Amino acid sequence: MPSSKKIVILYGSETGNAHDFATILSHRLHRWHFPHTFCSIGDYDAQDILKCKYLFIICSTTGQGELPRNATSKRETPVTLWSFLKKKNLPPNFLNHIQTAMFGLGDSSYPKFNYAIRKLHQRIVTQLGANELFDRLEADDQAMAGSNKGTGLGVESVYFEYERKALEFLLKKFPNRRLGNKIIKREELDPEIYLEPISYLQIADENANEDLNETKIEFQGDESVKIGKVNINKRITSHDHFQDIRQFTFSSIENIEEEKYDPGDTAAIYPCNTDEDVSNFLENQSHWLEVADKPLDFINGVPKDLKDGGLIKPLTLRNLLKYHCDFMSIPRTSFFLKTWTFATDITKMERGKEQLNDQKEKLRQFATDQDMQDLYDYCNRPRRSILEVLEDFLSVKLPWKYVLDYLPIIKPRYYSISSGPRDPNIELTVAVVKYKTILRRIRKGICTNYIALLQEGEQVRYKLQNNHIIKQEFLNRPIILVGPGVGLAPLLSVIKGEVSDNMRLFFGCRYKDKDYIYRDTLEDWSRKDKISLSTSFSRDSENSPGVKYVQDNLWRLGEEITELVINKDAIFFLCGSSGKMPIQIRLTFVEMLKKWGGFKNEEAAKKYLKDMEKCDRYIQETW
Repeated sequence: MPSSKKIVILYGSETGNAHDFATILSHRLHRWHFPHTFCSIGDYDAQDILKCKYLFIICSTTGQGELPRNATSKRETPVTLWSFLKKKNLPPNFLNHIQTAMFGLGDSSYPKFNYAIRKLHQRIVTQLGANELFDRLEADDQAMAGSNKGTGLGVESVYFEYERKALEFLLKKFPNRRLGNKIIKREELDPEIYLEPISYLQIADENANEDLNETKIEFQGDESVKIGKVNINKRITSHDHFQDIRQFTFSSIENIEEEKYDPGDTAAIYPCNTDEDVSNFLENQSHWLEVADKPLDFINGVPKDLKDGGLIKPLTLRNLLKYHCDFMSIPRTSFFLKTWTFATDITKMERGKEQLNDQKEKLRQFATDQDMQDLYDYCNRPRRSILEVLEDFLSVKLPWKYVLDYLPIIKPRYYSISSGPRDPNIELTVAVVKYKTILRRIRKGICTNYIALLQEGEQVRYKLQNNHIIKQEFLNRPIILVGPGVGLAPLLSVIKGEVSDNMRLFFGCRYKDKDYIYRDTLEDWSRKDKISLSTSFSRDSENSPGVKYVQDNLWRLGEEITELVINKDAIFFLCGSSGKMPIQIRLTFVEMLKKWGGFKNEEAAKKYLKDMEKCDRYIQETW
C-alpha cells in the first residue's frame, strides 16, 4: 500500500475505538487509490507536518481530559507532534498550509467530555491557523451530547458522517489519478481484492528442524518494559462471593530499592492468551498447523504496533497467537472489512456453494453496512469473540502471513497502583472479569484471567505510567476520597502516601462480610485517625442501616464535607466504575453545594463544580 506525506490520517486511541475508525478510513482511502500516511499521533514525525496538506485526526479522551498515551509518547524519540506543536514560539499562521478534519470520541458521563480533540482543535486550528474542511464532529457513547446528541444512534453513525464528508472532499478535489504516464479517472478498487500490508510474515527457514517450543521465550525491542516477580496473588473477597478480587503484588527482578511512581499512577501489565485458546484457534484454521512452529520473519521490518512490550522470540505463528494476537476479543468492523473475502472454503459447507455464498455475504454486510445493528446484535450483545465468529463461519480460510494485519494486537491493560509511592513492592487491586453471556458461555477478561492464573515466583512484564493526578499543591489540603469497590485501589496509594493529614474516605461494597476489601487495614487506619472512614453496604442493610450507597454517606455528612470544599479548598477524588455511579455522585455533590454551600440555584452550584474541575480539585478517575 503506497504512502504519501501530503495526506495524513492520525489517531489517538486508548481502548482501540479511535484506532479502528482510523483503520477503516485508511482502508477506504487506499481502495480509492489515495496514498497517505497512517499512524498514531505519537508516532508521526513532527517534521513531516510541513509537508502535510490534508490532515485527518481521530482521537479519544483519557484520564482527566488528556490525549491518549499513543498520542503523547513516541517509541524512538522524545519529540512528538503534540510536544512540538505546543512550543510557544510558533507563529499563528504556522499551519495555514493545512486543511484538516477532526473527529472526537468520548463519553459524556465523564466531566471532561471530548477534551482531547478540543485541545487538538484549539491548538492546530484556532492558534496555528489550519483550515477546517468541515466542522469538528464529536461522538458520545451515551448519545447525550456531541454530534449524535438525542439521536439514539451510536458513535458509528458519527464516524460514517465523518468518512462521507472526508471522501466527498477528496474525490471532488482529486477526481483523477496518475497511473504510470497516464492520467485516469479515479475508481474504487474491486472489493474482492485484498490490500496487502507493507510488511507481513514469511517462513525464515523451510528446512529448520529445531523444536522451537523448547526454546526460551524472550521479548526484544522495547528497552522500557520491565520484568517483575509475583510476590502475592491472593483472593481478598470471600469464596462464596460472585466476584474474585485479587491483591496482586510484584517487584522487579533487578531488586531495585525504589520504583518511580506516585499516588494515582498506573501499572501496565502485558497479558497473553492461554495455550488452550491458541490450540482452539489453530484447530479452526487447520491449514496453519503445518507452519505453526516454524521460524518466521517479516518481509519489510517489524510493524510498529508489535514493539510495545517487545516482540516475542522465537517468532512463530503459535507464539504470535499466544503473546500478540487478541483473537479472544470482540471483533471490530475492521476485522470483517479485511477478512470477508476469505470466505472461500467450500469443503466445510454442508450445503455447498449456496451456504458459502450466504456466509460470504453476511460477513460482507458486517464489514460495510452503516446500519450496524446486525453487527451489534451478533457480536457485541452476546460478547462473541473473533474465535467464535470463525467457528460460526467455517468457510473463512485465513492466510497466516497476514495475521497481524487483520487480528488486533494484544494491548497492555492499565491498573491503578495501591501501594505507597515508590514502594518497590508494587501492589494492584484487581477485579477478575468473569461472567456468563446470553449465549450461556463463560467470558473471561484476557488480562485479569492471566493475572489470576499467575503463581507466586512467576514473572510478569510491566511498565509504570505517571499520570500526575495528585499535584504538589494538593499536599496538606483536606482530601475527600470516594471509592466504591475496586475504586479503592488508587485511594490506598493516596492514603499510604500521606498526602494530607485530613483525609475522608467513603467506601462502599455489597456485603460487609464478603467484599469489604482491606477491611482490617482501613479500620486500623480509622482507629489511628489516619483517615475518617465512612462505609456503606448496598445489599447488607443490617450492617448499613439507612445508608445504601457512598452518596448516601456523602449526603449524611454533607454540611461538614461542603464546608471543607468551600472554605478549606478541599480536593474531591472519585474512583471506580464508569456509568451510573459517577453521575449519581456528581448529582449529590451539586445538591450539597446548593444546600450548604451558599449557592442560590443549581446553575451557580454547577458552575462552581466546573471551576473545581478546571483546577483539578474535582478529580474523576473511572473505568
